[in-house]
Amino acid sequence: MDSLFTPYLVTGICSALVVACSLGFLRRPNLDHIPVVGHSSLLASYWFGKGLEVDHDRFVQEGYDKYKSGVFRVANLTHWIVCLHRSHLEYLARAPEDHLSFDHATNNLLKMEYTFGLKFNDNYQVSLVQSTLTRNLSVLYADVRDEIVAACNEYLDLKHNEWKAISVEHIALQIASRASNRMFVGFPLCRDPDWLDLNINIPHAIVAELKLLKFCPSFMLPLVAKVVTNLSGRTSRGVTLLGPVIKKRLQHMETEGTDWCDKPNDFLQWCLDTKRETSLTSLTRRMIVINFGGIHTTSSTFSQALLNLAENPQHVQALRDEVELVVSNHGWTNEALSKMRKVDSFLKETLRFEGSSLLGLSRQAMSDITLADGTFIPRGTLLAFPAYAMHHDGAVYGNPKAFEPFRFADLQNEGSEGSRRQMVAVTPDLLSFGLGKHACPGRFFAATVLKTMLAHFVVSYDVKRKDDESVPNTLRMGDAIVPNPMAKVMIRRRVN
Repeated sequence: MDSLFTPYLVTGICSALVVACSLGFLRRPNLDHIPVVGHSSLLASYWFGKGLEVDHDRFVQEGYDKYKSGVFRVANLTHWIVCLHRSHLEYLARAPEDHLSFDHATNNLLKMEYTFGLKFNDNYQVSLVQSTLTRNLSVLYADVRDEIVAACNEYLDLKHNEWKAISVEHIALQIASRASNRMFVGFPLCRDPDWLDLNINIPHAIVAELKLLKFCPSFMLPLVAKVVTNLSGRTSRGVTLLGPVIKKRLQHMETEGTDWCDKPNDFLQWCLDTKRETSLTSLTRRMIVINFGGIHTTSSTFSQALLNLAENPQHVQALRDEVELVVSNHGWTNEALSKMRKVDSFLKETLRFEGSSLLGLSRQAMSDITLADGTFIPRGTLLAFPAYAMHHDGAVYGNPKAFEPFRFADLQNEGSEGSRRQMVAVTPDLLSFGLGKHACPGRFFAATVLKTMLAHFVVSYDVKRKDDESVPNTLRMGDAIVPNPMAKVMIRRRVN
């Protein structure tokens, strides 16, 4: 009997979606006063969706070049994105959340409740990242470096003097996930292949789910999400792996209080110490969110850095000399990393040269706003800055289309504001880590992992590009800039 009703149920849901989407178009903010670049309507962006995904970078660059002192908008399949001008950066950085919302813009992108199972404003982990994680970087640095070295030895598996081709994206993901989880969930779970596989592959699943969810009106999301997402499956798998660890720690806390012999010092324990939640399901989901935010931006940046290293062999010796000198004087410590200016600059230039997104500083207007230049922004509008285009603007950077690895190290040496040139600095010139109060809270951790990975590679290995230099380092997928899984390098253990 149920099977007889299935076609009618599907037809009913599809009909409701069509009606809801039509009504949604009618309720969208009126942005007719803001010029369009690319597809002239959202309806056209539906018909040419694949082209939009491929050509989005061209549209954004065209708008940036054409509207030098104003704003423009581009279609993103389901909504318009209004791209602001550089002169609006200070306003956005200072605007309160009830005017320009980072949280609502993020939730619009990720649908947190349906993809991760957490309310978008239930984010106490952010304060832990800002305070406890950053404060413990020096204390736990030896563990993080130990994990990086162990992961390199295991995954590279190099024989003496042997050149070996490796997939840069694959290796970067494996090493970054091991290093991050040493800090997130501790040893030995940080080396569990099932736990690593779960967290490495979740973004692919979520991207596929979001392609369906973003067409769905908000009142239908709970129903549609049950059909198109695998939240329960990945949560169940995560609880199977992480649950025993959580249970053991909760038992210690119940019988021994806030401290006990060999109490772990990692992110999971910091969450438990807050006593905000004890549910295996919610804690597992929170650790999955932490992994999602911590692993993939780090691995993407290191993928690009490793390819840049292979393509610029003339700069390897300068990096190597710096690392060896600093380590000989200060050892492998978190404090020593601050003295590796060339390593820091190499990674910051990597962020400038490619980065992870065409757009940056996404916000949603929570009320009608009039910008200083008179531009009216209606409530509900999604805003962003054309970050990639700004990072390649000759008015800001000399020779912007060239990868100059020591660009920022030279600027540190020349000026009195050296700290503004460091990788973790948030300035209007480089938007990779955001700006203002919503600047990336985990950037100090990311920089520590990235600098240690790069420093270890330059002193331990020789790297060169494989004979396929026509393969691009990155791919464009809508707004995202992602590592090309086909890009490879040749690597061997360093011959002294």
